[in-house]
Amino acid sequence: MRFFKSYDIGSCIYMFLILFYAQQVVAQTILVDENMSDWDDIEEYTQESTGDFGSGELDIKSVKIYDDDRFIYFLLRLNSEILLQQFNDLSLFIDTDNNSNTGVELEDIGYEFEFSFGDREGYAYLDGVTSISSYDVGLVSAPTVTSDFFEIKMDKKTEINGIKLFNSDTLAFFFRTQVSGGDLAPDDPSSFSYTFKNGKSAFNSSIHLDRETEFDLRFLSYNVYRDYLFNLEARDNFRRIFQFIEPDIIGLQEVYDNSGTDAAILIKEFLGGQWYSGDVGNDNLLVSRYPILKQKEVKGNAAYLVKIDNISFQNVLVIVAHPPCCSNDQGRQDEIDAFMAFLRESKDGGEFDIAENTPIVIIGDMNLVGLNQQVKTMLTGDIINEIEYGQDFLPDWDGTALEDVKPFNPGMPTTFTWYNENSSFGAGRLDYIVYSGSVLELGTNFSLHSKTLPQEFLDTTFLQRNDTYEASDHLPIVADFRNKEVTNSEVGSIKSQSFRLHQNYPNPFNPSTTISYTVDKPSHIELVVTNSIGQAVSTLVNRVQQSGNYTINFDASGLSSGIYTYWLRVDGLQLSKTMTLVK
Repeated sequence: MRFFKSYDIGSCIYMFLILFYAQQVVAQTILVDENMSDWDDIEEYTQESTGDFGSGELDIKSVKIYDDDRFIYFLLRLNSEILLQQFNDLSLFIDTDNNSNTGVELEDIGYEFEFSFGDREGYAYLDGVTSISSYDVGLVSAPTVTSDFFEIKMDKKTEINGIKLFNSDTLAFFFRTQVSGGDLAPDDPSSFSYTFKNGKSAFNSSIHLDRETEFDLRFLSYNVYRDYLFNLEARDNFRRIFQFIEPDIIGLQEVYDNSGTDAAILIKEFLGGQWYSGDVGNDNLLVSRYPILKQKEVKGNAAYLVKIDNISFQNVLVIVAHPPCCSNDQGRQDEIDAFMAFLRESKDGGEFDIAENTPIVIIGDMNLVGLNQQVKTMLTGDIINEIEYGQDFLPDWDGTALEDVKPFNPGMPTTFTWYNENSSFGAGRLDYIVYSGSVLELGTNFSLHSKTLPQEFLDTTFLQRNDTYEASDHLPIVADFRNKEVTNSEVGSIKSQSFRLHQNYPNPFNPSTTISYTVDKPSHIELVVTNSIGQAVSTLVNRVQQSGNYTINFDASGLSSGIYTYWLRVDGLQLSKTMTLVK
């Protein structure tokens, strides 16, 4: 009995240690995505006093802090809504080595880092004084619109002039309003410290950005920065981006000096195949693999009805929008009111007179950097100027709000869509994809920021690290959709194919190009190139291959100029893409 009893106790201790160790290794996943639910199990840093803000306007109601092996996260709750990146006097001070005898003394701690959110600037006190921006420390906050809560992320591996900012496993910090007699959180910073947990970030895992099924329709929204898409200096950056994404429907913004036809010609050069264009005379263009049945200008924005007519879709209503920027809240609200009213009328038999359950997708650079009411209007149909634009309505077909994709930056816990290191404004979410969740199922989605992609991922693509940064200050945002009426068995049969074919690069090419594909299980692989009449001109692969990513060089020196198709056949199933040889 004694032996078995000791064995049971030992087993319990052993299992406890395994579970305890696992909890230490794997970090709680914090997403800087305007959703606070992932903070529910994290305790407040201190019990913050409320109503103690003296003559200041802001009361800091609570603060939470967390970390993983890459980032530090804060959750800040306030008594009133503010814009975090301007018009406030809120600052963050961090004693990065938890040593009151180093740095700058304030509130009985010695801080090495301070950042003023409203002024969008900070200082590091390491070897002298260094002025810093949010980009220098990887500081990203959300939301970008007015709110009474904010999530904030910083990079733990930050170096300032070659010196590590966080050189200890313990820190002290406080938020403070700069108004005399303002608030402080925690109330007594020197009495609290935070020790890093250093759990493994969930965002160190592998990145999958391919379509989930062949039924998926891939939407791309892209502000191409004042026609820069058409500038020869950026041509290769954009080419690699578009060939990596392989979109089906593209909403472009800030195209002022080029037409929809110009855009379709360029996209055909990048991707091959047939492309249709929509152009209502403003900067919001649509380029699509599918015909455009209707188009209309809507208060500076554009509405398009696209004919898909495949197993997953028939028609799709697409609104491409680019409301005014910055402090022009009234103009932005007016334009969003207008295109939401257009949606209401199209559903009610006017305007485009769309059939019931027609999928709805709204995309664009919405410039949402002001009042959060504009987001509310776009999602819930809460129209502000009802005298001009009519009554409120519930925009989805089932009488609910539209859904907000919030695409993540691959490999990062963030959702920003704008990034400009030459600006005082930090990265933010200005671009949106909104959809009718009653009829559309969301698949793969992302906001492509090539600068932060892991090198091992970049090595499997033709993207270069600075492509998205050099192309535009806005990131390309992507979402795949399929119709919920497509049966699970149909989707499952496609998912079971377990292989993906990528666009060749470069394309057009002369005389050689590379073709990449992925197989998820050992399979018999054929990779064949055919000419315009279907004759095989080259067999590049014909053998069993293990799971993995493959890149094959295709030399067309002996072929004439023209459009060729390359076919990937895996265990009897096949995918194909076209490429253009120009000599």
